[in-house]
Amino acid sequence: MTELTARELLTMLYEIALDAVDGRYLVSQWCKDNKKPYTHCIAIGKAAAAMLQGAHDELPSLKQSLLICPPSKITRQHKKLNNTLCIASSHPVPDATSLQAGEALLNFLANMNDSDELLVLISGGASALVEVLQKGVSLDQLQQINRYLLASGKDIHQINAWRQQFSDIKGGGLLKYIHSSSVTQLLLSDVKNDRAEFIGSGLLVNSDSVVDDDEYLSSFSAESSASSVQSMTSVDTHIIGNINLAMQEVNRAALSEGLNSQVYPEFLEGDVFDVAEKLYSQLKDAKPGIHIWGGETTVCLPDNPGVGGRNLSLGLAFAQQLPDDSNIHLLAAGTDGVDGNSNCAGAVVSKFTVQKAKKMGLNIQLELDKANAGIVLMATDDLVHGANSNTNVMDIVIAYVID
Repeated sequence: MTELTARELLTMLYEIALDAVDGRYLVSQWCKDNKKPYTHCIAIGKAAAAMLQGAHDELPSLKQSLLICPPSKITRQHKKLNNTLCIASSHPVPDATSLQAGEALLNFLANMNDSDELLVLISGGASALVEVLQKGVSLDQLQQINRYLLASGKDIHQINAWRQQFSDIKGGGLLKYIHSSSVTQLLLSDVKNDRAEFIGSGLLVNSDSVVDDDEYLSSFSAESSASSVQSMTSVDTHIIGNINLAMQEVNRAALSEGLNSQVYPEFLEGDVFDVAEKLYSQLKDAKPGIHIWGGETTVCLPDNPGVGGRNLSLGLAFAQQLPDDSNIHLLAAGTDGVDGNSNCAGAVVSKFTVQKAKKMGLNIQLELDKANAGIVLMATDDLVHGANSNTNVMDIVIAYVID
């Protein structure tokens, strides 16, 4: 291990986490272990392309497939899959392509027979990527709602509970369009406690989610609620990957390298500045070795946010607290490979982050307030890239306390 720097070690452990919850691998393994002649497959989400590839690896019985995902995830290999329609859509704010994807989804289901076996693969991001609006809600209103939710500081449960109120397919609404009597859905969880009704806003899960009191959102109106849908369709639901799986694999890898390692059970959530303080209070007197958390923090965005996301803000806010003699290095990154509006997954920070930023004349607190942490961390060369991620199971934080 002496040949690896702290940054290299943490980056390696992050990549091990991604491999542990790789969508292609997990779907392929599940299909191999649960042999069933599925004839149709729908894959929606940020990890959907990888998940669909895993299904095709093991299911020669597939006749038709539909893929809805961000455009960057659709490769020539996916376009060559037999009888597969690939739809590139918008994330994190839905647009006209999201509605087109919704129309394609309903058409795909309408062409299925009762005897067809349907496999549905869902990962986070599906909420924005596909939509069929409730009557009374326009695309412009949908975009206003989503921008407000993403900047509000609400957690993913409340964000998706509100999204369900304006959708005809979320909160179990899609069930009324399915003719097959039996459906299997495999989920990559990007929500706390793996609650299926919030993963991708629960396309196939009847929801009675309670929304918080929000005057702005309550000003929008829809004619009905998707959560009241009744369906005879039986959905066999399986969570095949989550943040705990990723964390445990990081722990095993660290131990195999002869390092002390600890997985913290508490879920990281809440405002990034509060979480940064809590992490430092835990790590400043912690034992040497690897320390691992999972979760999803929140950040309230100003009217004109800069470049960054919750992990970049968390990392920079944490680095700001480190004294000049600190021996702590910390990685905060999204498993989906993207943090906010940046082109990276997160960052690896240490005492050197702030030292370099100050030498450049950067005002760290000002940039944090502007949600512009990405510009600072780009300047200090502390970014972590995850463009090849095939998963989405929230965020992981890995710290290395050097002896």
